Amino acid sequence: MDRFIQELIDLIKEEEKVLSAFLNLLNLQKQYLLADEIEQFQSTTQRQDELVNEIKKLENKRIDKVREFASTEGLRDDEITLTHLIEVTLGDVSEELQTMKNNLSKLVEKIHRANRVNEMLIKRSLNFIQKSIDWMIDSSDFTSLYDPNGNTTRQTGTNVIVNKVL
Repeated sequence: MDRFIQELIDLIKEEEKVLSAFLNLLNLQKQYLLADEIEQFQSTTQRQDELVNEIKKLENKRIDKVREFASTEGLRDDEITLTHLIEVTLGDVSEELQTMKNNLSKLVEKIHRANRVNEMLIKRSLNFIQKSIDWMIDSSDFTSLYDPNGNTTRQTGTNVIVNKVL
C-alpha cells in the first residue's frame, strides 16, 4: 500500500502543477481580453489545448492506478477516494493527502471561476460587436428567422419597397 500511496501522491502533485499552469494561463487570457489584445489571446489557445490534454493523461494514469490498487485489495474502484485514503493512512502521509485534497479543491474552484469570468468577457465583447454591426447596417432591415435546429438566420428585404409599373 505504501508504494501505491507514494505513486498516487506523485501523480496528484503532477496534476496540481498542470492545473496551476492552466489557472495561470486563464488569468493571462483574462488580461488579454480586458486589454482587447485578441491576437495575444488567440496565441494562448494552443497552450490551453496542450494543458487540457496533459490533465487528461494524468487523470487517466491516476484512474488506472486506483483501479490497479482496488483490484489487488479486492475493493471497488469507487471505494478508493482521497477521503478514504486519508482515513486509512496514518501520520504524515494522511496529513499530506489532506493538504493535497484541500489544495486541489481550491485550485479547481479557482479554475471554474476564472473560466466563468473569461466566458463572460468573451460574451460581452461579442454582444458589443453585434450591437456595433447592427448599428452600422441598420438592423431594422433584417428579420431573424429560426431554422429547425434552433439556429438563427437573417432575412433581408422586409423593408424593401417594390417598384411596380402600373
